[in-house]
Amino acid sequence: MARFLKNRKILMGKSPGEIHFVGKQKMEQVRIRLMSYNAQNIYESEHESIAPAISAFKTNSLNWLNIDGLHDKAVIEEVGKHFGLSPLVLDDIVNTDQRPKMVEDGNNLIVFLKMLSFNELENRISAEHVTLVLGNNYLISFQEKVGDFFEPIRNRLRQNIGRLRGSTPDYLFYRLFDTIADNYMLCVGLLGEKIEADETHILKNHNKEIVNNIYRHKIEISYLRKAIRPAKEVSTQLKNIETELINSSNDPFFNNLDDLITQTLETVEIYHTMTGDQLNMYNTNINNSANDVMKVLTIFAAIFIPLTFIAGIYGTNFDYLPELHYRYSYFIMLGVMFILALLMLWFFRRKRWL
Repeated sequence: MARFLKNRKILMGKSPGEIHFVGKQKMEQVRIRLMSYNAQNIYESEHESIAPAISAFKTNSLNWLNIDGLHDKAVIEEVGKHFGLSPLVLDDIVNTDQRPKMVEDGNNLIVFLKMLSFNELENRISAEHVTLVLGNNYLISFQEKVGDFFEPIRNRLRQNIGRLRGSTPDYLFYRLFDTIADNYMLCVGLLGEKIEADETHILKNHNKEIVNNIYRHKIEISYLRKAIRPAKEVSTQLKNIETELINSSNDPFFNNLDDLITQTLETVEIYHTMTGDQLNMYNTNINNSANDVMKVLTIFAAIFIPLTFIAGIYGTNFDYLPELHYRYSYFIMLGVMFILALLMLWFFRRKRWL
């Protein structure tokens, strides 16, 4: 399956709004978890289906419903029916190839994002489709598989650390988005370390492994840009949006989130330019090495041209060749050739050709 664009044959000929899972199924059974909390109490539960999970919602608490696994059409449709999500939004939730974006749908604010992770052994970026649905007293998060990206936030809720337990749903929404953005910067930093490490090797080594690394890094940078560029558009929209779902007291947090993604995107662009410069530097070094070799060969050829000319003259088969029978003719010819070679070397050095 292609990394940059998933196989969309299943969508050909289908009506808009029909729910069709696009991507690779990453878990067998959908996992449904609910956290209901307020400043005094917190309740956690896990359910096999949506109906009992929704029934467990508490009216005097903030309810965080997390669904791991996007392949079960019945689960997604039931969520949409209860929370008033349109078929187009539901289709985007199960489409793991969906571009990051923000949608206002009825009483809900929906954000589609990519959670990135970096495999240092394979030097490869992978992405997980994540959807956040913000409502009046609830937040629903959809993930492709069970992961530990949001576990630090769950632990802070359990231990009542910080302002999470006493805040509105939009603050939890911000914290989840901020976790994803922090992970962007982490992935960029890990890949950037490898890109910068190549700088020292490019000037010293000319093996093909280096240029292979550069090409791999360029591909991963392009993959990062595919996820982070539209995420930047989403953060800008959230910063400027006017909705009752986002409390004005939390505006500084969304401004800070937009700054973080801007910095991340700028760093990605820097590394994108750097990989291009590294490739140019590698090719320049290869060309310079080839030019140095050709320079030495040209100098040797230039030196031996007049020597070959002299040898050619005295190698001809004429009876009346001057100095042919002179006793020291051979040594004189060698001396002239040696002095001529030295004079040419001196001339090349003076002209700084050597």
